[in-house]
Amino acid sequence: MAAALDKASFRYAMGHFPTGVTVMTTNAGGRLHGMTVSAFASVSLEPLLILVSVERSTLMHQLVLDSRAFAINILGNRGESTARYFADNARLAAAEFRQESFRLGRTGSPILNEAIGYLEATVHGTHQAGDHTIIVGQVLALEIFSEEEPLVYYRSGYRSLD
Repeated sequence: MAAALDKASFRYAMGHFPTGVTVMTTNAGGRLHGMTVSAFASVSLEPLLILVSVERSTLMHQLVLDSRAFAINILGNRGESTARYFADNARLAAAEFRQESFRLGRTGSPILNEAIGYLEATVHGTHQAGDHTIIVGQVLALEIFSEEEPLVYYRSGYRSLD
């Protein structure tokens, strides 16, 4: 028997698909912002394109459309506290980044020192999809710092491949 087609059933079904965990960052006029994102994927090798799905009601949505640039910081298996921090809206009450925890990348977006790697991109295009916008970015820079196993999100919890 098929499951009901409602939000709860959809979330439950999607929870069975493991995803990597990243922190999307941007810099809009000096306003540094980050947000935990798991809806991220590669799109094309020619040109180098990635996509990220961002809920339109978020601060990230407005700031990345203003800045036209962003970074995707890939978290390793020790990055759960960072993922939780950037998923919690309580962080918005103060400066989100400690000075010693990041550097600015080529686009001006924060690159987290804790990340095992990153990709920086400029907005190549957008597509509205329900309550989200799919933001396609053209990659300008990337680097892998560590071969540490990635942090994974699966069935409403953070996991590692270990």
